[in-house]
Amino acid sequence: MQRWIHDQGWTSLHDAQERAIGPILDGARDVIIAAAIAAGKTEAAFLPILSTLATGAETTTPARRDPWKAHDPWAEPETAESHGVQALYLSPLKALINDQYQRLEELCERAGIAVHRWHGDVSSSAKHKALSEPSGVLLITPESLEAMFVLRGTLVPGLFGALRYIVIDELHSFLATPRGAQLQSLMNRVDLAIRRRPPRIGLSATLGDMARAALFLRPTEPEKVVLIKSDSDGQEIQLQLRGYVSTPPRTSTSDAPLSAQASRDTRDEESTSGDQTGIADHLFRTLRGQDNLVFANARRDVETYADLLARRCESERVPNEFWPHHGNLSKNVRESVEEQLKDTTRPATAVCTSTLELGIDIGSVTSVAQVGPPPSVAALRQRLGRSGRRDDPAVLRLYVSEKQLDERAGPVDELRCAVVRATAMVRLMLDRWLETPDDPGFNYSTLVQQIMSTIAQHGGATAADLHRALRGPGPFQLVDRTRFVRLLRAMAAQDLLVQASDGLLLHGETGERHVNHYSFYTAFQTAEEWRLVTRGKTLGTIPIHQPLYEGVLLIFAGKRWKVTSIDTSARIVELERSSGGNPPQFASSPAATSDRVRTEMVAVYQSTDTPPWLNTNARILLAEARSAYNRLGLRNTTILADDAGVLLFPWTGDRALFTATIALLGEGLEASVEGPAIQILGTAVDEVGATFRRLLAEEPPPPHELAALVSNRHIDKWDWVLDDTLACESAGARLLDVDGAWRLFAKVAPDLIV
Repeated sequence: MQRWIHDQGWTSLHDAQERAIGPILDGARDVIIAAAIAAGKTEAAFLPILSTLATGAETTTPARRDPWKAHDPWAEPETAESHGVQALYLSPLKALINDQYQRLEELCERAGIAVHRWHGDVSSSAKHKALSEPSGVLLITPESLEAMFVLRGTLVPGLFGALRYIVIDELHSFLATPRGAQLQSLMNRVDLAIRRRPPRIGLSATLGDMARAALFLRPTEPEKVVLIKSDSDGQEIQLQLRGYVSTPPRTSTSDAPLSAQASRDTRDEESTSGDQTGIADHLFRTLRGQDNLVFANARRDVETYADLLARRCESERVPNEFWPHHGNLSKNVRESVEEQLKDTTRPATAVCTSTLELGIDIGSVTSVAQVGPPPSVAALRQRLGRSGRRDDPAVLRLYVSEKQLDERAGPVDELRCAVVRATAMVRLMLDRWLETPDDPGFNYSTLVQQIMSTIAQHGGATAADLHRALRGPGPFQLVDRTRFVRLLRAMAAQDLLVQASDGLLLHGETGERHVNHYSFYTAFQTAEEWRLVTRGKTLGTIPIHQPLYEGVLLIFAGKRWKVTSIDTSARIVELERSSGGNPPQFASSPAATSDRVRTEMVAVYQSTDTPPWLNTNARILLAEARSAYNRLGLRNTTILADDAGVLLFPWTGDRALFTATIALLGEGLEASVEGPAIQILGTAVDEVGATFRRLLAEEPPPPHELAALVSNRHIDKWDWVLDDTLACESAGARLLDVDGAWRLFAKVAPDLIV
């Protein structure tokens, strides 16, 4: 290892690399390494890990063990066996595994340690070698590890018998997600299989709450996790936020085909909104000739801007440098774009969603652009970290559009929320603040999968076996024995499970079909499409992530609608025209805005300082936003009222907004979320105030009671299995913030006294 470091020309180690040596060499402590992208986190973990493996260790002879009897999966560890994989590296992406395999191959070769990779694109011969000669380092995704348990369950104890370390890369991407619950359960099952608890090492560049990350990494003893957080990257940041006003295209999308039929050449600028044309023009002028990443929040926008930029190259008679990259594209197309970014002989820019946000090695990137407000502060920091590697400044350009104001514009439009939210997020990022992921609650969906996987691993299991193996400190600790039995009965009702005469639980016919399908191994799913219908006419289909309930208001196809009925089995939403509404949250919409971001937005509105990193148009939009904020009196009140109804501005996070709206709906008010506000139609201020006081006079209801008003409770992959009681518990924990909603009521109530 020392010789390898010498050959790299390193004269010193990064701060995190130095601090990680002792705890990892110790071999008995869990560690989290949080450092900037390109700060050498992989080497921080693997230099001491490989040093330990290369010097050997005390081993024991493998013993035959009963997989269930006389063992507590949370008991004290035993000693390692003599053969098997010694370091298990878990990554969220196959592409990241491929990159790390190339980085570790030379390093492992120096130390005489084998390194294997395992995912869907790895050849069967390479997998056979890893199984027949298990040793060294294994790089794998959670889904492939799940498949290993299901398809090769009897081999798992021997395969990992010598395991010394578990490394989790991009730890932040797993927190508070179904995939993270799956990863936690799989790591616990590895511990159970080998009767030991190897130390876990988490790596990340964007952790907002180290204590929460430690609890995720080692739920039994989070206080003993060694936290190594390095802020000493000292990276210079060059950034600019550019503001635009959306203007309609000169030729509508419906007129464009007619123009083509009339043999008229309709240019792309004529059928594209003015802000998109302006953004594409600036991207073309500033990014050409360099390697860059352009992040957009929706796949639709990725395709739009990649097309506009490619057309611009064509019209300028220069080679195209701009390529789309998102999850709907084939693996070959994505890998081709990644190779072009690595190619130092010609410039390339990828227009992408979050697919290139994580640490895939794409070489040195000159700059990063973000079109639209970023999904979160953490995502913005992660994306910024993709540029400025090799001691160059990190360059970030944000492009934010606002609506063109006319006589129909409302207060939310006048407040220019997109520019203010982006400004607030940049300020928080510069202050080194990042979001803390919300607690996902019961994780019933992932528990369904883990129950079926464990039964496949062992060829059957009793209810007591399953409860003891799966329900410990970790993702399912809220699922007590009563809930666990109820879940097993719900699974049996769906024919996922059957019980043999001796009490052994086996897969039912439906369960067998699911377990034997390749899609079983993932714990997450993409959002299913809902069909929007009015008077028998289909308006379109969209994936909806916001809570749906009768009476909620939507904007779709440029019109405002109220939901009148919901058919969850057919995924049909009946609509009727309404005077109010807000856009539905599409699957590609940004993540829910947090309380802290909304608080920072208020600080931006009330400040008189103008950040120097705003361009002229963004400064004008910010001035308009502050003027509207003061003119509307929002410095002194949280409510606006007119003949149409009441608009509330509590400046709280989206989960609390949605929860409060559902509670108000239950009280008979016609309420909906509109940006940072709650809109209540057809109700006077005194009626709204009376409702708030009535709600505050009682104890807040448990989340599952409010969740009963939500129709689309099937959020995660296996939620369709749950009965109504479990589904309401799951949705309440996953979607709602009852405490935040009641704080909202308490904050706004004084302003509702007439």
